[in-house]
Amino acid sequence: MVRSKVTTSSGVSGLTLVEILVALTLLAVVLLPVVIGLSQALITTSDSTITTTATSIARDRVEQLKADIRRPGYDFNSLLSQPREPADYRPGDSFFEVEQTVEIARPDDAAHSGLKKVDIFVYRAGSSKPVVVLTTYLIPYGI
Repeated sequence: MVRSKVTTSSGVSGLTLVEILVALTLLAVVLLPVVIGLSQALITTSDSTITTTATSIARDRVEQLKADIRRPGYDFNSLLSQPREPADYRPGDSFFEVEQTVEIARPDDAAHSGLKKVDIFVYRAGSSKPVVVLTTYLIPYGI
């Protein structure tokens, strides 16, 4: 390969414009997939963090319901659906909203065992699609 050198009036040799453009093109071709991969990794990490936090909020709500049921004198019939409300995982952070639906799991059960199905929906604030839906079944404590 023939290599051309450009010499300036001061006698310093340098690179031609074509050589610089070829080097920049090669650099772009190599770095573009790396940048795309890092970008995708950041998006995936962000989505995972949101899902993990929403799951923690739903689990905390279920644990609170279980603690309430175990409390002496708790009226199991007062376990009702709750509309969407802000859920702060950290104080002052209203990034999530929680909705609770309660229904009798077996309404035709003659024994009226009291089994209730509870769904906890965790949404990003302002979103109509839940991030997490956690379903549990509860019975009156002491049965």
